[in-house]
Amino acid sequence: MKRLRRLALRLLAIFALLLAVVLAVAGWWGSGRLISPQRRGLQDYHREILAKPADFGLQVQPFVMTDETPGLLVTGIAEPGPAEKGRALREELNGRGIALPPWGSQLGTIVMFYGHSGRKEDHLPICERFCAAGFRCLLVDIPGQGDHPGTVGSFGLLESGLASQALAEASAKFDFPATPAFLFGVSQGGSIALLAAASEPAKWSGVASVATFASLDRPVLRSAEEIVPEQLRFCCPLAAFSVGCATKMRAGYWPADVRPVEAAAKLHLPVMIAHGDRDPYIGIEQGIEIFAAIPDSRKQFRVVEGADHNRVLATGSTALYADLCQFFLKSLEPATAAFERTE
Repeated sequence: MKRLRRLALRLLAIFALLLAVVLAVAGWWGSGRLISPQRRGLQDYHREILAKPADFGLQVQPFVMTDETPGLLVTGIAEPGPAEKGRALREELNGRGIALPPWGSQLGTIVMFYGHSGRKEDHLPICERFCAAGFRCLLVDIPGQGDHPGTVGSFGLLESGLASQALAEASAKFDFPATPAFLFGVSQGGSIALLAAASEPAKWSGVASVATFASLDRPVLRSAEEIVPEQLRFCCPLAAFSVGCATKMRAGYWPADVRPVEAAAKLHLPVMIAHGDRDPYIGIEQGIEIFAAIPDSRKQFRVVEGADHNRVLATGSTALYADLCQFFLKSLEPATAAFERTE
């Protein structure tokens, strides 16, 4: 009996040791994917727009910030080519009775942040719509992604000042007014946008966030659940904790430290939150939490029906882009203007 007990204890110890090793390896690998995902090169659709921007109604001007952050200033032009997306956007807004400025107008600047594993050029098709509505767009790469020289990203904890820095340097370089200015972000980019708005609210006239998490530890846990076989799902909280520990060691923060929902509670400016109702990665309940935390009455919530996480903008298509542009145009009005509130 004693031999069986000793054998059982040894097997249990071996299992515990193996589990610890597996969790440590998973945590290190997962944290690497989190803070410094594999960088994507330029895609064919990026090259197509960059090669002939006028065909898309755009002018694209690259620049490099003093800290070596690469960026693009994207503006509309007075005589666009086919510009199919921009024309569809203007037609939709005109159909809503919204008076638009002439092509090439620049009513304000939208600083834009992309999703995890992305790069600044991913937003060029979005710029087609925003520029057609009368805004200039400012795109920058973020640490650990795109062509940024930095190796570690923090989902807005350290990048929140990047927006105002990019705006200040670009406005000085290209000689345009730094106000009014807005923030826009998707997923990880939405976290950066919300944290940037909360850190310097006086600099921004509005912020729009699409498919953003309320707290980073939640998608970390969800990622573990997607990778681990169903029979081993009981290990997912441990795997997520291991990722958090490794992230703290390598980047200096815990995923739970990144909380856009807390940033939202500090926002006293126009805010638009959009979220897909079939998002399995970041559930719509997280977008609702962020929206509920915003104290300002000038807030809007947009449900994108049938949209998952990766295709929320594509699923929303022209109507969603029109809603976003309408939000930015409305935000140009005096602060006393009433916003229609949707919950």
